[in-house]
Amino acid sequence: MKKIGYLWLVRLVSWLSHFRQSQQVIYLMSFADNLAFIEQLHQRVGDRLVVYYLPAAETGARKLLPAGITIRPFHDSLRFAVTGIPVLTAAADIYCDNYFAFTAGLKRRSTQRLIQLWHASGAIKAFGWGDPQTQQRSTADQQRFQAVYDQMTDFVVGSEKMGQVFASSYQLPKTRMRVLGYPRSDRYCQPDWVRATRAAIYAKYPALQGRDVILYAPTYRAGVTFTLPADFSQLKLADNQVLVLKLHPHLADQAQRLYERYPNLITLVPTFSTDELLTVTNTLISDYSSVIFDYALLPNCQKIVFFTFDWDSFQRSVGLQADFKQWAPGTFVKTTAALDQVLKQPANPSQLASFNQLWNTKNDGQATERTLDYFYPRSN
Repeated sequence: MKKIGYLWLVRLVSWLSHFRQSQQVIYLMSFADNLAFIEQLHQRVGDRLVVYYLPAAETGARKLLPAGITIRPFHDSLRFAVTGIPVLTAAADIYCDNYFAFTAGLKRRSTQRLIQLWHASGAIKAFGWGDPQTQQRSTADQQRFQAVYDQMTDFVVGSEKMGQVFASSYQLPKTRMRVLGYPRSDRYCQPDWVRATRAAIYAKYPALQGRDVILYAPTYRAGVTFTLPADFSQLKLADNQVLVLKLHPHLADQAQRLYERYPNLITLVPTFSTDELLTVTNTLISDYSSVIFDYALLPNCQKIVFFTFDWDSFQRSVGLQADFKQWAPGTFVKTTAALDQVLKQPANPSQLASFNQLWNTKNDGQATERTLDYFYPRSN
């Protein structure tokens, strides 16, 4: 009831203020990993841009201040409903990097664009109507979810495949999909960024240089304590291999506990993000995380292994794309013994080529430029 009451408040405030119009461009930030795009957007639209950021993205948002970009904190609250909703209602464009439930209550003009950038290049986990939890929700809840989906006028995607997933998961027409490339992916195709990031990591952690770095980056499991199989201690690394564990930032304490349990197997590199660590990774171990789509773009990408020891329970509770195993660019293993064997096997680059053709079609380093040119064409 609390969510429904807040949504009605948003609807009321938005309706009262929808007679006003502005040329402002709003960016709703929940992730702080698309800063380069935001800076380029600012160069294109100038001071029309205002970034509203959630508390978890504050550190990243503050990095935009030197560029002269206006930032404002927000979260679902009475204050935001009264002061922020009128601004969003009047805006010309609103960019989103996530699902924001309150957008269902916005009184959107026919000329206003709500542009979904999302936060992943591809999809492994089910979402929207593909999420098993959605089917168990009430009709009222389902209608609220669909209202959020319907508000989006444009979805920026990196491939026809991702566009199909969005259209199916949100029950929307494919005509709303813009295959322009995923702006956040540009850096993986920029040699200068890759070299600089790699150099910074080696400077801070020289023991990684010259080693066969295996990055273990499992997906975030909300509300669940991440645990490894009981026999994980039996994993045998070669002398030149180092296993770096990288959990979601919210699970830093859990990562530390796992390190304390397996000090001879696990290495922690807390200073750098998963995105950055990909630049020094020779083998990526994941499960259902979208990190594989980013890693596949890097020149150092050699091997991807899917360690899915909880496949059955994850499939039931969260859901997975039905064709996941058909296009996954690597081997699936469920046991530590099987993982041990796969880590000793040579890589198969041909799998990566077909995978990139399917999912990273337009993620070629020019996505930001194409996206900005599409929404804000340059005058000749």
